Amino acid sequence: MKRYKYWSAKIPRCYVQIEREQKALEIHTHEHNELVFVFGGSAIHEVDNETYPLIRGDVFALHGNHFHGFDETNNLHLKMVLYSDNLFNHLSKEFFELPGFQTLFVHEPRYRKNHKFKSRLHLNSEQLNSVARLFKQMEEEQDLKRPGYRSYIEHLFSMLIILVCRYYSETSSAKPKSLIRLSSAITFMEQNYSKPILMTELAEKVNLGVSTFRHSFKYLTGLAPKDYLIRLRIEEAAKLMSENNRVKVIDAAMSVGFDNSSYFSRKFKEIIGMTPIKFLKKQRTMIN
Repeated sequence: MKRYKYWSAKIPRCYVQIEREQKALEIHTHEHNELVFVFGGSAIHEVDNETYPLIRGDVFALHGNHFHGFDETNNLHLKMVLYSDNLFNHLSKEFFELPGFQTLFVHEPRYRKNHKFKSRLHLNSEQLNSVARLFKQMEEEQDLKRPGYRSYIEHLFSMLIILVCRYYSETSSAKPKSLIRLSSAITFMEQNYSKPILMTELAEKVNLGVSTFRHSFKYLTGLAPKDYLIRLRIEEAAKLMSENNRVKVIDAAMSVGFDNSSYFSRKFKEIIGMTPIKFLKKQRTMIN
């Protein structure tokens, strides 16, 4: 199927789009992000070469770099909030510790392929009705364009985020509940990657035994917790070296939690594909 850039022009930071009968849509990507609610019907959703069935009640986030499209649509009714990276970065700071936020907007999209969309948020009719009331307000503001309407839509979007994150954190379904639980461990690792982190500490944080935690974590992310932490540290080191190509390798290694430069260099080459020295030289060449 053809891939193309969609809506590449400048758009508002937050925009509501309603598709009461979404037709089949070819694979595409675009600059904005989306929070999508399925209010009726069904379809096959293709995201980054993976396919998942959609039904009424499904909720999911899409980042602008995802390729996606709809096929086999049957009375598919979608309500979507399209939002910019700029707005998302602002909301991420505000809602970072809100239970369910990282799960809905970061970890579920990132690991969707691993868990086959089975950890998605799914709303019941009562919850969908509550969401629909917020969408109705956002639609009215967008249509009438009264003074301050854009700020008000962003305010309503914030309320929507709080609501659906609550629904996510309160879910009783096994797989979404497992993702919520593991999200807190992943977030802890992302915040504390430069410090010593014990497996027992992570398992304790999510109230799981070490063996169960290790198995669940690998199922979700595709990596054992130790390997995930190493990859996270290496990626942060590469980011540091990209921003400062004069940094010493040993300093970069220590700043992300390694105390052995040889081990750091070996892992860096495994993950990045070249040694830290070669990576730094490449960064200098690119700038010069």
